Parts: sequence; C-alpha cells; structure tokens
Amino acid sequence: MARVGLLNKEQVGPAFREMYQRSEEQGREVLNVIKLIANCPQMGPEYFRFAGSVIRGETVPMKLRELATLRVGNLTGADYEFLHHIPLGVAGGLTRKQIDEMGDWQASSLFDEQERIVLRYTDEVTRDNNVSDQTFSKLREFFSEHDIVELTLVIGYFIMLCRILVALRLELEPGFNPD
Repeated sequence: MARVGLLNKEQVGPAFREMYQRSEEQGREVLNVIKLIANCPQMGPEYFRFAGSVIRGETVPMKLRELATLRVGNLTGADYEFLHHIPLGVAGGLTRKQIDEMGDWQASSLFDEQERIVLRYTDEVTRDNNVSDQTFSKLREFFSEHDIVELTLVIGYFIMLCRILVALRLELEPGFNPD
C-alpha cells in the first residue's frame, strides 16, 4: 500500500483536475503516479511538463530511451515504472524477449553494440553514480554530444522517479497488465 494518499478528482486542484478529466475523456484510468504527485499542486504540474518532454525526447530514438528507462526501473526495483514502460519499449522497437533478458543483459545475445553501450552507460549512471572513461568513449562512437546529454537527462529523470515510487511504495493500478 502506498505510504501517502492517492488523491481522487474531488481532492485535487484545477491543474490536476484537468489532467484527470483528460484521462477520463480518453477512456483511460488516472494513473496512480498522477494521483500520487497530485499531493503537490504547485510542483506537480511542472513535474509532468518535464516528464512529457523526457518521454517525447528530441533526437535519441524511442527504442534507446525506453531501453534506458526500463533498465533504470530494473536496477532500482521500481516495478511500477518498469511494468508501465514495457508497452512503450515494445512500441519503440524492443522485443519482449529483450525486455525479459534485461536483468542479465551482459550475457544476452539479443542486444546490438549500440544497445549494449546504452545499457552499460545506464548501469554506471544509475548504480555507480559515475561513468568510466572507457564507457564514455564508447558512447561517443554512437552519439552526438546532444544525444549524450538527452540520454543522460532520460536516465536522471527516471532515477528520480523510481526513487520516489520505491520510497513511497506506489502500487500498480488494480488489473494493470503490461501486455
């Protein structure tokens, strides 16, 4: 059970009420992460504006952004985030088998060289809070400086979100299925 209340539509301010309304109009359930962040009526909408820009990305392909996102969720034990990003990863071009083997990606033959460096970079940023010169040099073989900063913003954003989700023990929506 979440450590803080998940707010319903009647408990939220105008900005969040609008988010809830959009979800309802689109026939979607309001996600628990929105209900959680709604506890902060001033910071919350700004948080979701930034989240939207991270999810949309700029030039790094969705497949690689989602690969990094899923790995952060995997490394931090944030099941909520990991499971919610499975459909996005598949939509971006990852296979379900790749996602299933993410926990032991080093031993998997399913990831190409570029995907492997994204995973290694994500591991070092997330786990070690540092990146080796060797990893960074390899990253430069595949990405421009713009793309490296974008990828790092994606990883950093999802580290932050996963830490919030785990600390506050956010649970999946009843009946949620990533398939």
